[in-house]
This record gives sequence, structure tokens and C-alpha cells, in this order.
Amino acid sequence: MTRPDLTSLIERHRLIAILRGVPPVHAPVLARQLHAAGIRLLEVAFSDEHGEPGLRSIQALGLPGMHLGAGTVTTLERAEAARQAGAGFVLTPHLVPQVNAYAAEHGLGLISGAMTPTEIMQAREQGSEVVKLFPAGDLGAGYVKSLLGPYPDLKLLVVGGVDASNLPGFIQAGAVGAGIGGSLTRADWNTPDWTALDLRARELIALVSP
Repeated sequence: MTRPDLTSLIERHRLIAILRGVPPVHAPVLARQLHAAGIRLLEVAFSDEHGEPGLRSIQALGLPGMHLGAGTVTTLERAEAARQAGAGFVLTPHLVPQVNAYAAEHGLGLISGAMTPTEIMQAREQGSEVVKLFPAGDLGAGYVKSLLGPYPDLKLLVVGGVDASNLPGFIQAGAVGAGIGGSLTRADWNTPDWTALDLRARELIALVSP
């Protein structure tokens, strides 16, 4: 996947579902369910031991039209593990120049994390056409609108504290999409409520559908 492809995919589908802490035995079941609900962009966080095996198990499904990425890629080791596990794009929570360079070298899509205008411009200079605004929930939709004044061509993916209550406001303010984790994919993995997870996904998709 090239970075221009990633940009157009986000503009089209709006949502990236974030799987964090999902046991590998449940990850493919959840991925199938999200796919059936309409999710086409999925991020598996590499912040714990579930990340790499979870991504591999989802990759093995071959879900049509599903594009897989790895999140919390803060080291070169994680970037290499993500690529080997089948990630087509990587996301960072903050600027990680060596990871950004790795993504460019290996043809991975890149969504670099940033918050301030200076960080956002550095992320773009390092190859991140879509920039992950984090933590967006604390900053609010007004911050997105303010950034787009001096930077009208800026493509922001809002992540962190985004849910059904504030998602429409972020999109109206000009964000190209949102990465949503806890409010979409969190569950008691001892007894997951698959119906509730399905309803959450469909609700969020409806909020960003034309």
C-alpha cells in the first residue's frame, strides 16, 4: 500500500478500528465482525504481546477489502515486526523519525502522531500525508478547525478519546477520519459481548456515512 492509497482510503472510509489488548484467539473473530459491519481499515496496536500474533491471525483471514496497519510503532524493531506480520501501514503516537524513514524505505503507509503545529509540519516533512492528531479528545473539534485555518490542505486523523458523542463534530470541523479504539473494540475478553461490539461498529459507521 502506498501513502496516496492510504490517504484516499481514509477519506473514503473515515474510520480506523483500533484493536488494543485483544487476545489473538479473539482478534480474527472481531476482525470478521468489524468487516461485516463495514469497517475497512484496521489497526492492531503493537503496545503489548497481543499485537504481532493478533495481526498475523487477522492477515491470514484474507478479508476482502480490509486494509491492515500496526499502531504504537515506536521503534525500528516494532516497525520490522509489523511489516513481517503483514501491516500495510504503521501509526506512531508521536514523532519517531527513524520509524517514519523506515516506512518510506519499505513502502509502508505512514500516519505519524503529532499535536502542535510544529510537530504536525515535521510529520508531513517526514512523509506522513495524513497526520494523527493525538490526543484529539482532549483537544476538541475546535482545535482541528483552528489548525485548518492556516493549513487548509492539512489531513488530520483524530485519535484518542474519540467516540460517538464527539465524532460528528470532528468530521464537521474538517478531520478526514478518526481512529477509534476503546469506544469501539473494548470488551471483557473472558465473555465478549459480540452483539454489543457489532452495534457499536454500525453506529459509528452510520455517523460518518454520507
